[in-house]
Amino acid sequence: MHSLNSPDSDLPNVLSALQSEKQRRLTEDRLKYYEPYPKQLEFHAASVAHRERLLMAGNQLGKTLAGGFEAAMHATGRYPQWWAGKRFDRPTIGWACGVTGEVVRDTVQRVLVGRPGQTGTGAIPKDAIAELVSARGIPDLLDSIKVHHVSGRLSTIGLKSYLSGREKFQGETLDWVWLDEEPPMDIYSEALTRTNIGANPVWMTFTPLLGMSEVVRRFLQEQGDARHITSMTIDDVQHYSQEEKATIIASYPPHELEARTKGIPTLGSGRIFPVPEHALAIEHKDFPDHWPKIGGMDFGWDHPFAAVELVWDRDTDTVYVSKTHRLKEATPILHAAALRSWGKELPWACRETADARRWRGPGLPLRSNTGRRASIC
Repeated sequence: MHSLNSPDSDLPNVLSALQSEKQRRLTEDRLKYYEPYPKQLEFHAASVAHRERLLMAGNQLGKTLAGGFEAAMHATGRYPQWWAGKRFDRPTIGWACGVTGEVVRDTVQRVLVGRPGQTGTGAIPKDAIAELVSARGIPDLLDSIKVHHVSGRLSTIGLKSYLSGREKFQGETLDWVWLDEEPPMDIYSEALTRTNIGANPVWMTFTPLLGMSEVVRRFLQEQGDARHITSMTIDDVQHYSQEEKATIIASYPPHELEARTKGIPTLGSGRIFPVPEHALAIEHKDFPDHWPKIGGMDFGWDHPFAAVELVWDRDTDTVYVSKTHRLKEATPILHAAALRSWGKELPWACRETADARRWRGPGLPLRSNTGRRASIC
């Protein structure tokens, strides 16, 4: 062994070896060095009290990364000291899911084990990967990942795509399910069913580009003790400079801006007009009684019944949506009770549909105030 102070010191070689080892650890044991942002930390910690969780975030902000590292912790049993979420003290069987096989390979699989040819550079440490089982039909796609657990036994992560259909999600009993990108409601329901025993966790990580879908509404409008939603915006991350954030924001069309940078779903099933919500919404206010008003309704059952009240400011020619009502699978008497407080003198507009005829009953034709059929209820 040579002294570092001797003329023939190996100091450059030693430093090079140390740098190589540091780089190896950073790339092959990324789980050890995972430091979540506050919003990611909130998302992880919520798993103690909430079975269903949603990390709803803009694009490229770290939502998939958070989902993948949590999956790696449950599979390996290597929980960091800061971990405040749910723990398993045994090997687990879980599913990591995405939209298609190709998308699963390029996102979920990449985050878990690394890119093809770079196995061990993902969230699962290289020394914890016991076996990679290939899938059929799609190059480089994995069917499952066998993982060494700290107990000495093996965990299993299965990779699934929504495109394969609900039937492929049936049968198994699971410890956890991670759904990256928004799933159809039937797939989400099946994920809950697979984890019913033990009330095990199901978490989703996605950008809400499908608008106020059934899955999003479940979290935003049907909140309960079992569910938790974390919203992460571009302002909650530090891996972009202010200049880069400004460039990213400027690159999106106006009607996608809130979803892609703030994780805010568009209205309905997607906006008809490319106008951001903040350009339309105002703080609640009271309107003068003499302003003209009209109510509009759309009948439905599983497709929800909806109603709004519109108020018109003639002076500025501005129409305000002043009241809203939305409810599915409810009888007419329940809707009537909710709308009665809007005033019995309020005129109503609706479409002449089969639903409207059934609700109105026989012998009560729709008439407008001009006597023409179809628009005023």
